[in-house]
Amino acid sequence: MIRCDLCMPTTHGQAAAGGTRTYHAWKSMVRRCTNPSSADWARYGGRGISVCSRWLRFEDFLADMGGCPDGLSLDRINNEGNYEPGNCRWTTWEQQMRNRRSNSGELHANAKLTADQVLSIRRLARLGSSHDRLAREFRVSRTNIRYIVQRKAWKDLVDPTGRRPSARQREVFDSRDLGA
Repeated sequence: MIRCDLCMPTTHGQAAAGGTRTYHAWKSMVRRCTNPSSADWARYGGRGISVCSRWLRFEDFLADMGGCPDGLSLDRINNEGNYEPGNCRWTTWEQQMRNRRSNSGELHANAKLTADQVLSIRRLARLGSSHDRLAREFRVSRTNIRYIVQRKAWKDLVDPTGRRPSARQREVFDSRDLGA
């Protein structure tokens, strides 16, 4: 059994009143790599991504990484590597998206969407498709859909044609069985 600070009394003060951004990043990292009941287990612990033993203690993680700056989140430099010193950094959402993609823009093994899919999401949202429906269709979270539509993610991606989906494309999308 893996033992970590999640089960131990805290003395660092970072968990009080809901916890700091740094504490939440650490707690989420440990959970997705050590708890098979975690929704993210399959993409992390389930495929062999682990947290180094030193970082199972929050104070050590904090000493190595420092506090999480506003607007940034925890990222692994090598997505096939573990959470450990030398392979983690605080980055923006956009930096994380670039870290998931190959240089040619093709779908990287760890990525969920291609650039074409992101453009389709934006077009379909403009035409009135709900974020719930788009999330189900593209198999990503509603939060990811919202970030894409609001251009918080994939900010630099522009539809080179400026085209909207054709009536036939909308009809095909609307007629699909989305399991609702």
